[in-house]
Amino acid sequence: MRKRILGAAVLFSFIVSLTAASNMKEDVKIKEVPAMEGLAAGSIRFAHSFTPESDEKTGIEKKESMIVTSAYDDDLMQEKIRTTKETQMEETAQAVQETPAEQNAQTVQEAPAEQDAQIVQETQAAPATPENRWHITLSPDETELLARIVWLESQGEPVKGQQAVVEVVFNRMRSDVYPDTLYEVLSQKNPVQFCSFKNRDRAKPTQKEYDSIQQVLDGKTRILRDDTMYFSTFPLTEHVEVKIGGHYFCY
Repeated sequence: MRKRILGAAVLFSFIVSLTAASNMKEDVKIKEVPAMEGLAAGSIRFAHSFTPESDEKTGIEKKESMIVTSAYDDDLMQEKIRTTKETQMEETAQAVQETPAEQNAQTVQEAPAEQDAQIVQETQAAPATPENRWHITLSPDETELLARIVWLESQGEPVKGQQAVVEVVFNRMRSDVYPDTLYEVLSQKNPVQFCSFKNRDRAKPTQKEYDSIQQVLDGKTRILRDDTMYFSTFPLTEHVEVKIGGHYFCY
């Protein structure tokens, strides 16, 4: 009888132990599930547990454990890295913009002075290139003298007639028969062509005379032949090239 009672007690204790163990496993599973559900938003790292003492002395086995880092921490780190890169890029861009500006300002200040000096030198060194067929240029004093003679000789003539008078003067300056300078051509007495030369101080040239001279100097006229050397109110030779106004132009 006692053996039966003792056997029943042992069996009962064994059943109670199994039930308790089963309940403990279910509690552990219930507690582990929420921890795993939160891992999707962060990251998982595995690390070994450790103690200050060696494993041989303590007999404790190393176990892998999960260290969970949240996505919030990763976002903060990425934001900090991005902000740092943007700041560096802005500083570099600003430095690149400021440096050329300073160099350009210095170049702008230096360039005009050098260019102006070069222009002055070239202007002084290179004389004006004549554009007329005689390759003649006149100084301001020579232009003034010629304007007085043209006014005295042909003030009442049309512009083309005044231009023809200027061409006669230039033909003589380039001829081997007459002097080379304007003053010598106008003041020559043998033969006498410009007899008005002695009255030059009383002449009052207008813009019409200056314009007529300039047109010939600019090469915009070609009225006479290169060997036409005379003009007068009547033909001075038997070779009359053209009559303009009251003048006959002869060669």
